[in-house]
Amino acid sequence: MRAKGIFVQRIESGETGKGIPDLFVITKGTPMWIELKRIHSTCSNKRILEIPWRPGQQAWLHDVAARGVTTMTLACYDDGIVRICHQAIWGANKVPTDLVDYYKDIRELLK
Repeated sequence: MRAKGIFVQRIESGETGKGIPDLFVITKGTPMWIELKRIHSTCSNKRILEIPWRPGQQAWLHDVAARGVTTMTLACYDDGIVRICHQAIWGANKVPTDLVDYYKDIRELLK
């Protein structure tokens, strides 16, 4: 990402347990916060995805999104990557697959 001129700062602090996402990114002048999840299963052929957000993560992302800043979770599955936007708080950490964007490869996100 940095090779493409995108500013990326990995967030590592004692506050991450309170919901602060993993990455702060600025691309083409647009700031965004990104939570990263690795899920060891497949996402194809599922109608609902269960995302392992810790307490406070969704609320933090939704609160920032409500102020006009882009926030998302990138969930990496064995068969692709799912981008979940945070205009809503997903009850019980379950997200319908028709409300996410699916990518086969991370390079598709950088176009």
